Amino acid sequence: MKVPVSWLNEYVDVSDLSVRELSDRLTFSGVEVEGVEEVGAALDDHFVVGEVLACEAHPNSDHLHVCRVSDGQQELQIVCGAPNCAAGLKVPLAKIGAVVPEGGFAIKQAKLRGVASYGMLCSARELKLSDDHAGLLVLDPSWKPGTPMREVLPPPETVLDLEITWNRPDCLSIIGIAREFAAVLQRPLRLPEVAFDECGEPVETYAKVVVEDPVKCPRYTARVLTGVKDGPSPAWMRRRLELCGVRAISLTVDVTNYVMLEYGQPLHAFDYRRLAERTVVVRRARPGEALTTLDGVARKLDGSMLVIADAQAPSAVAGIMGGAGSEIATGTEHVLLESALFEPASTKFTAAALGLSTESSRRFERGVDPELADRASRRAVALLAEHGQAVVARGVIDVDARAYRPAEVALRFRRVQEVIGVALAPEEMVARLESLGLSVVARDAASATFRIPSFRLDLTLEADLIEEIARLHGLDAIPDRLPGLTAVSALDDRPFQARARCREVLLGLGLSEAMHYSFLSAQELNAFDRRGEARRAVLPNPVSADYGVLRDSLLPQLVGSLGRNASRQVERAGLFEMGRVFFVDEAGRPGEEERVSLGLMGPFGRSAIDRRRAVTNEEALLWLKGVVESLAAALHVGEPAFAPCEHPGMEAGWALEIALGGVTVGCLGLVSAGLRHHWRMTAPMPVAELRLAPLLAGVARSGAVRPAPAYPAVRRDIALVADASVTHREVVAAVRAAAPPELTGVELFDIFQSKEIGKGKRSLGYTLEFRSPDRTLTDQEVNEAFARIVGALKQALRVEVREG
Repeated sequence: MKVPVSWLNEYVDVSDLSVRELSDRLTFSGVEVEGVEEVGAALDDHFVVGEVLACEAHPNSDHLHVCRVSDGQQELQIVCGAPNCAAGLKVPLAKIGAVVPEGGFAIKQAKLRGVASYGMLCSARELKLSDDHAGLLVLDPSWKPGTPMREVLPPPETVLDLEITWNRPDCLSIIGIAREFAAVLQRPLRLPEVAFDECGEPVETYAKVVVEDPVKCPRYTARVLTGVKDGPSPAWMRRRLELCGVRAISLTVDVTNYVMLEYGQPLHAFDYRRLAERTVVVRRARPGEALTTLDGVARKLDGSMLVIADAQAPSAVAGIMGGAGSEIATGTEHVLLESALFEPASTKFTAAALGLSTESSRRFERGVDPELADRASRRAVALLAEHGQAVVARGVIDVDARAYRPAEVALRFRRVQEVIGVALAPEEMVARLESLGLSVVARDAASATFRIPSFRLDLTLEADLIEEIARLHGLDAIPDRLPGLTAVSALDDRPFQARARCREVLLGLGLSEAMHYSFLSAQELNAFDRRGEARRAVLPNPVSADYGVLRDSLLPQLVGSLGRNASRQVERAGLFEMGRVFFVDEAGRPGEEERVSLGLMGPFGRSAIDRRRAVTNEEALLWLKGVVESLAAALHVGEPAFAPCEHPGMEAGWALEIALGGVTVGCLGLVSAGLRHHWRMTAPMPVAELRLAPLLAGVARSGAVRPAPAYPAVRRDIALVADASVTHREVVAAVRAAAPPELTGVELFDIFQSKEIGKGKRSLGYTLEFRSPDRTLTDQEVNEAFARIVGALKQALRVEVREG
């Protein structure tokens, strides 16, 4: 939100503070100042009003003009490129020697395309008045040539750009920010006076208001004004609107925008003559109804949306935007002024459904002061009566169904001191809260009960009052001291320790931890796996369509992070994430489960001197399989088993099901080429996702201590040619079935394929280790065991054992 300092100064005196002091005071009180903008500049005598006497085409250019300009004393030849330059205009003239505010360059005599130029005609942007650089700034024709521009333009203005959080809708107004400064600086708040005369018939004779949905519209007020002279608004009002980023249109529209910025209460003005039967009906849209809004877009409505209608059709989307059929147009003299209170959730839903966000909806979504509607309406009427000579009908139509009662919150003085760590006196605490508009309804030596003002909807708990005291005291003035507290928790910290151990192991394996939002789009989940689409938890009112579903898998976001790294020329990466996934069970109840996802990209498992070769599918899958096996071993949950499976997000034939103790706990595989194509990746990307609970079940176990081997081991290598369908698991099972108890290890050390071996076949190299715990094995014993193993492999798997 933009706040001009001069406007702010009308309500609280801040004239003695520098911009830096204002920004610091507001920031340390909890309202962030995102930026400070200087609009306009202090212009010297080199900037005057110039009158364009003649404007001719440049002989050597198709877009430049050669102008004769009077500065009140002499005529100057100036070359200008503005498309709106024409004879008879009064425009800002920067003479030789002037320093242009935008850019800081000095004006000198120059030649442009061979024609001499003795100055420059200026746009609004060059004078730092706005971003408009489409043409020259055209001045009022009544100004005399040679008049100093500092007498024509308003003085330079400082505008604060504030970031207002969702819980502080009261700060979405100039008066709200002034109230903050008044409390922080302990200075009085000055509110604008509101006075106007009413005459003629009562307002009920002019209009009728019917509220059919008092839940979504708890209060609706209407006033009728006749004889409005709806010309341009006063210059000071147009200036303030422009400084706040609002375009000035006409007096009636500008007044409604001005009061919204001033008080924070959105208003809407209807052309009274266009309201059928002079009736306003606040109701839900009917099936099939549509409305063309002020932005010229025809919008389809549904029964959940609240509209402001006349006796025949909708005239506005309640709290969001008016309709083109009842807008204030040129010549409008009779106005019905709406000031209402709309339910935040309904406004938010409608704005999101229509894809329509406005300054009005922004305020109603966060919550508007429930007591503000009539006060803001009176302020707008007073301005229209003063500047537009409006005749105000007697009274106000006020349909009020509110059940509002001011909240009361108790505060313990000792608790304040304990939380913020500062020994504030109770009198100071009470004074700080009273400066914010809270009033004391009861008090004793230990506590006080405060009535919360209607504009502070965010104050509901004792903790809220403590926070207000802390920020008004000054967050920077609170000492850096840890609270003294001795606590012995009865909670079991083993789950936390188990997660920490899992994270420690994965970091030790060379992976980096990733963190993602729990929300994402349905399209992102569907692209990876849509089998669980029916069980997904869909948000009813998402902030945006990109965050409309709670994730049911960690893999889509992990793949996205790996892909983004690859697209930014990261050579290799290994990521993991520990997080929750969400679902809806058969009974419609929401549920969640903790999982861990793993993913590799690039030559992750190779040394630094061997990263140029292309990564094969097999080695990429084996790298991640090794990570899973190492993780399971470190967490003491036994050896995982892998079995082929199918997964829509993975390459066919390259997906594995992971089981622990015979129970499936996850899957592992290579991301499909279609998904990788989005990131222009041709190399394989292995990923895995496992349920976290069974993975952490044995983390607290400790392995049995075994004595170091006392006798040497004997190793034998075996190379066998087998069909590509023969798995490592089958080979190990056949070896162990035929081996004696002295076989202590089976290690795969080589996989080789070539034309000589044959299509569909591969060579597997294994090392077999034999060791006896009570004696040294002889060559004969080992050779006999080795022969039995070779025979068993040939018989069970039909493999060819390579000799030599």
